[in-house]
Amino acid sequence: MPAAVAPARSVRFDEASAILTELNTRPPELQSLTASQLEAAWPRWIERHDRDIRLRLEQGDEDTIVNWMLFGTSFTSKPRAVLGAVESGAPGDQEQVLRRTIELIQGRLDDLLKALTAPGSDERRLFARALLQRRGLRFTTEADREAVREHLMGAVVRVATEQERIDQELTATSDRDPTTEFVRRSRLFRTRGLSLDTSLVANYAIEQSLAAMKAKGVLASGGVTRVGIVGPGLDFADKDVGFDVYPQQTLQPFAVLDSLERLGLASSAGPEVVLLDISPRIIAHVTRARTQAGRNIGYTLNLPLAKSMPWLPEVREYWRTFGDRIGAPLNAPASKAIADVADMRAVRARPSAVRRLSMVDLNIVTDRIDKEAFDLVIATNVFIYYDVLEQALALSNVEAMLKPNGLLLANVSAPQLTSVKIRPVDTTTVLYARTGAETVRDFMVWYRRP
Repeated sequence: MPAAVAPARSVRFDEASAILTELNTRPPELQSLTASQLEAAWPRWIERHDRDIRLRLEQGDEDTIVNWMLFGTSFTSKPRAVLGAVESGAPGDQEQVLRRTIELIQGRLDDLLKALTAPGSDERRLFARALLQRRGLRFTTEADREAVREHLMGAVVRVATEQERIDQELTATSDRDPTTEFVRRSRLFRTRGLSLDTSLVANYAIEQSLAAMKAKGVLASGGVTRVGIVGPGLDFADKDVGFDVYPQQTLQPFAVLDSLERLGLASSAGPEVVLLDISPRIIAHVTRARTQAGRNIGYTLNLPLAKSMPWLPEVREYWRTFGDRIGAPLNAPASKAIADVADMRAVRARPSAVRRLSMVDLNIVTDRIDKEAFDLVIATNVFIYYDVLEQALALSNVEAMLKPNGLLLANVSAPQLTSVKIRPVDTTTVLYARTGAETVRDFMVWYRRP
């Protein structure tokens, strides 16, 4: 069983003051304060900022519902709706494509409203309905449902507008040097809602990085005893394909356990994995999984791999062998909706793997844990949601939780400050696919605490 983990507590002023001084910046509400006033105001500010970050979960959840409405297959038989295009293959001018896209979105919204009006026991429908009800919306009358329709169409417009802004920022920061572009994109989602959705291939990047760390002697065989995962994710509906015909799942904790075993990095007693997250959904999900593991019930992992991407053979091999060190293969869902767009397999993780997981409610920007001793902390697609000050605070909090010479693995170029001692020591460039002249890649940066 994992050892007990201390509860998180808020970052103290003495732990953040050097960062504020070095960045020469403060949050707007703290700008005009004297040094003594700033110290006195800090506890209230850090608590308020924690609440503000947690509120971004609601917006991220609404973004997830929008993606589900556009891509999901469990509530409709209509084609997927891609903002700006229709998956029909038929040529047409831009105005016609836009009109058909709007018609398709409206048709999908009709189907989703019917599903949410009578959700039955479907977990996604119940979740979406509850979120909308928290916004004051109802499903009883036709007028109620029209209000829901208007709200969701407004959400579609908001998501499309945000995506257009992000695309413009990407265009403005595009560079022939992928590394330079990576640095510029490392805070791209700093104003977006916090999304829980993840992808299988991010875990391929983790395994590739762990293998490189071992090869260079940065991680020793059998040397990983305790791992922290920041924002492990909970898949609701894939943002690219919209898989929604199997239960929600968290992949990364099991992927990390699997990779550590495959690479011979896991300690002889087996590593403990501590999940560090602020989402009540993830906390509840992992708690249920641990309860079931206590009754000797394993955890099912569904592993779709989109057919639309020309994956490299190494990625396909990772997908083919995923989970073989922590579980056994299962028959995967075989619906036509999945078969048309993805290759599919499933794995049943053993209860012993689930029991290695523990959960802490922790905001990586505003909280830290005293006296933790992680060999390794992993954070993929997490820091990109924060600005420079927030990233610096997060790095400082990770540093405090690592053992001496402990490592952080993150796909972000974080700010380098003298007030934060954790430093990048190397980078793994991970290739996923090649599409013509374009290469789909990511960069996994190794940070080490002195």
